Amino acid sequence: MAILSLLKRWLPLAIVLVVFTLYLVAIQPHLNSYTSDEIWYVSAARNFINEVGLGKYLIKYGVTLAPSPPCNVSGASPVIYYKDYLMAWYSNVTYTQLRNVLDNSTCIVRFGYYYPDKQSIVTYLNLEHPWLGKLFMVLSMLLLGDKPVSWRVPSMILSALMLILVYYIALRISGNIAYASLASVALLMDATFRDMGIIALLDVYVGFFTLLTVYMYFTKRYTASAITSGLAVASKYPGAFTVFAGAYLETYRRNGIWGLIYIALAFIVFIIPQLPLVYLVGGLHNYVSDVFFYLKWFTEPRPPGPVASNPLDWLIGIDSFVNNVTPPLYAMGLPGAYLVAVAYSLALIEPHLRSRLFSKLSINELSIPVMLLTIWLGYWLVFILGDTTLYSYYTMQFAALVPLVLVLAMSRAKPKAKVWVIMAALAGIAYGISVQWRMLYSLITAIA
Repeated sequence: MAILSLLKRWLPLAIVLVVFTLYLVAIQPHLNSYTSDEIWYVSAARNFINEVGLGKYLIKYGVTLAPSPPCNVSGASPVIYYKDYLMAWYSNVTYTQLRNVLDNSTCIVRFGYYYPDKQSIVTYLNLEHPWLGKLFMVLSMLLLGDKPVSWRVPSMILSALMLILVYYIALRISGNIAYASLASVALLMDATFRDMGIIALLDVYVGFFTLLTVYMYFTKRYTASAITSGLAVASKYPGAFTVFAGAYLETYRRNGIWGLIYIALAFIVFIIPQLPLVYLVGGLHNYVSDVFFYLKWFTEPRPPGPVASNPLDWLIGIDSFVNNVTPPLYAMGLPGAYLVAVAYSLALIEPHLRSRLFSKLSINELSIPVMLLTIWLGYWLVFILGDTTLYSYYTMQFAALVPLVLVLAMSRAKPKAKVWVIMAALAGIAYGISVQWRMLYSLITAIA
């Protein structure tokens, strides 16, 4: 009986994980080079490996030389020559062949997979974003090799962990296997989660550590939640919204001093992964100057390019960012469900509406809608400050919170409101899945 009970409790999660794993296995062969902004993050990670003297471990994946000419490999011809940028990539070389360029201080030597054709890419360190996520890529490239699937292994692992956490938190909230199953399926069907969870971008890292922060706070591990919120902002600057939400919760739960302590602890955690970059850029002064320059850059519109959107567009699924065309990877999110989740977050937080619609909630449970709403409003603040070229894949930061808010609202709704709360949540999820049918069909066709 105990085994049957355990099987019944965890079988839905196991099925979701199997489906997600099959999806990963099926799609990766179709993404056999750089996808979307991997060109920046992976290149920066490779440059870091070479800058700290570990490039020799990537020699079997090739070598890039710049400027070329005059820097060339003796007795070999480049597989790729970047005429506009005076770079050359060789697929099979030995140290003996490289002796002349390794001894030449004017030559830039970068071991590893070939680079995208971008200006100054062999010296680029992606200082406009924090470095924790790229350090994961560095570790994966050193352990598993410098190839596309290796870059993405940390993202895929964290995405699987997000599915597990969402199921577990939903089960803790509701005690209902059906609700927990619905939450994990809703996350799996979130187009942004599927999109970002399989490639080497930073948003999966900030999304994972945001969810982990909620889990820690929900389970009353307040110090741990401050640490994980620091890891969120160490992955990407919008993780600061996660820190502010946690500080607000601590201020509400205890007092303002504890809110400041929460921020201070998160800041210390944020700094630690940046220390290698402080050294590489020549010291703290240069690093701080770069940080302030890019923080200003984040409040300005980007040049024309990918389809931009605003936080309202994300809730209804328009102007979605395209990460890949074949197979189609569109960061559409789960429109409809997002809209309902934001509405429920407002209702759960506002005292008058909460008292009318929901039974009593603890501050730990309220951490879920507080976190979702803080992040969404945080992006509105960035938009108002001047960065009107936001992209829909930013929703990866709160994608996992959406099904949790829906489960919280459904399980805590008062009897008179319960049927309507459940109907709206299910309608939102159903709409979000239904508008993806054409994209899902094209995706299945492409990888079949």
